[in-house]
Amino acid sequence: MTTDAATAVSTADSHFALSADDAAGDDRFASSLVAVGARLREFRREAKFSLRDLAAASGLSPSFLSLVERGECSLSLTSLFSIAHALKIDPSDVLNAGAAPVQPKAEYGVWRGPQHATTRTVVGEREYFPFAADVAHGVLNPMFFRVQPTATIAPLAVHDGEEVAYVVSGTLWLRLRDDEVELQPGEAIHFSSQTPHSIANRTDQPVEALWLTTNTTATAQHHES
Repeated sequence: MTTDAATAVSTADSHFALSADDAAGDDRFASSLVAVGARLREFRREAKFSLRDLAAASGLSPSFLSLVERGECSLSLTSLFSIAHALKIDPSDVLNAGAAPVQPKAEYGVWRGPQHATTRTVVGEREYFPFAADVAHGVLNPMFFRVQPTATIAPLAVHDGEEVAYVVSGTLWLRLRDDEVELQPGEAIHFSSQTPHSIANRTDQPVEALWLTTNTTATAQHHES
């Protein structure tokens, strides 16, 4: 990892960071990081924000944002929410840079597994499969979530809402403020998104989970460990 990369993720265990070298081993990861980074840079320039402007508005460091824009660091959902709020855009506008065309929502959402998914977004080592229904004034955002072994969320994050995760396969690691939690298949967790939190895959096998969030366009703030 470069010196800049180490600085940008200094608030997390750099052993679990996805660097450019990590991504280079998988074309899928590398191409998605580059696509999302390029889209983010486009939105930032349209808003006439410098990197320092966006950093001040989102609570993220300029060096981290620079790495993301260059496709050298993965972007977590909570970081994405913070950036989207600062730029006054929908988070999906950035994610869709690395995704297949979004399908219109139906009155109900059914999850039949990744092989049948109509919407899939790849951001670095993370894959998101949302299956939300078209519910009037809906506040729930269900998705199937897959994390490869190089997963990380750099700083701890907080944002509005609540989260529920149910692990389908693999071992999911979470840090909630000062506590560390490991979830095995069949285990679940519910927590306030206002609790500083991060997730990672600290094993050599993919982790798959069902994830439920609320208020995904709310502001995210990041706190140093």
